[in-house]
Amino acid sequence: MRLRQRIVLTLVAIAVILAVPAAFGALKLYQFTSIARDLRVRDANANETLGGLRTSLEELESAEDRYVVLVTDTVRSGGALGSVEDALSRSDSLLGVLRGRSSSSTSYPRAARNTAAQFVQLKRVLREEQRLLPFPTPQAQDAFRNQHTYPAFRQVSESLKALQTALDAEAKERVSSAQNIAETARNTTLVGLGLALVLTLIVGFLMTRALLRPIGELRRGMAHVAEGDFDPNVQVPTERTDEIGDLSRSFHTMTAQLAELDRLKAEFVSVASHEIKTPLSVIRGYVSLLADGIYGTVNDQQKKTLESVSDQVDRLTRLVHRLLDISRFEAGGGRLELRRINVRDFLDELTGGFHVLAFQNGIDFAVNVAGDVPVNVEGDADRLNEVLGNILSNAFKFTERGGRISLDARRDGTGLEVEVQDTGVGIPPDKLPKIFEKFYQVDNSAQPRSAGSGLGLAIAKEIVEAHGGTISAGSEVGKGTRFRVTLPERPPVSQADPHALTGRR
Repeated sequence: MRLRQRIVLTLVAIAVILAVPAAFGALKLYQFTSIARDLRVRDANANETLGGLRTSLEELESAEDRYVVLVTDTVRSGGALGSVEDALSRSDSLLGVLRGRSSSSTSYPRAARNTAAQFVQLKRVLREEQRLLPFPTPQAQDAFRNQHTYPAFRQVSESLKALQTALDAEAKERVSSAQNIAETARNTTLVGLGLALVLTLIVGFLMTRALLRPIGELRRGMAHVAEGDFDPNVQVPTERTDEIGDLSRSFHTMTAQLAELDRLKAEFVSVASHEIKTPLSVIRGYVSLLADGIYGTVNDQQKKTLESVSDQVDRLTRLVHRLLDISRFEAGGGRLELRRINVRDFLDELTGGFHVLAFQNGIDFAVNVAGDVPVNVEGDADRLNEVLGNILSNAFKFTERGGRISLDARRDGTGLEVEVQDTGVGIPPDKLPKIFEKFYQVDNSAQPRSAGSGLGLAIAKEIVEAHGGTISAGSEVGKGTRFRVTLPERPPVSQADPHALTGRR
């Protein structure tokens, strides 16, 4: 799956995760709104209709009283009868509205039916009363009204109260339901949003990790390649079918090509250096013969010229030897002639000449050998002398008159540690990691580029690592530089590393 598709699916998944609680909240909000609308419209209309029914009942009772009085007094009663009929008609209409109203409870329909039945009974009583009017005597009229008419009105009034109670109970039930819905919606939505947020974070983390982890691996690999390591062991599968897989395959192809180019370069340097040795030897021989007068008398000016040529040939020869050395070590063919070395004698011999140099340059040079230093170590004395001699030479080269240089030797675990500290110009922090690279020379205003080849520290690193040791440097501009070399008492003879020892004596 390509990265674009994966990102789109991730965004869709996040949208769905966030949409679920939102949809649930919207549903509950719709239910809540529906209940609120019913309370505001339908229930309010029902209460208004019920109030109108009470008013009609009162008007009916008043009209019926006037009608009875008028008929009893033998007064024309047509208008009073019309008022009764109008009140009955309005009551029937309002009652029909209340009976036709839908309800979610069982008490309201029952109360509505009971109210309708009581109205039917009231109409029957009123019709009977109208038929009997005028009563034979006032006593008969009062008896009928006390026994039938008034109880009928009271029954209707009681049924209206029961209907009002049913309406209030239904409204209360709806309010309670709305509160439950609101509380459930709030709790569920909060929990849903919390879970959605957690799931979104998890999905986002997994997606970010799936993208950034291989990119970080490739970035680490590129840093190794930039430092000259063409086998960085990047843990990004080349079988991936997305853009990361494309980058991984391209990266491995690139490192393979760079490694091959580096091998060809080292091979070329080795072959070229080896081939240069022969003509240099021939040139040195002819210069020597010319200087000795074999081919004729040489005047003083010619002799000085021949000496300059000889010096340049010697310098070029040393450079060729250094190139051959580093090429052999890089190819795994650098030989070390191992033998037992007395540490104190080795350091005395190494530093003897530097004491004279320190005196000549006005530099305080101190050699400190700790009491716990190993008596002997096994190694190639000439090569180790080359390493420490190169470090000391650099220290004297970049330390001004009145400065201080110290060499401290001490035990490091089961091996030897030698530290060279100077108070020279120092090395800038951005250049310090590169000083062990081939042909690299520090060049700044405080420490101008020397006339060297830039191979000394690179060869020193190869020699120390071939002994199974380490070499490191620390520096601060204007305050000095410190080199630390650690060596085991007995170098490993058999290693799977390209710097395996190949000689022993």
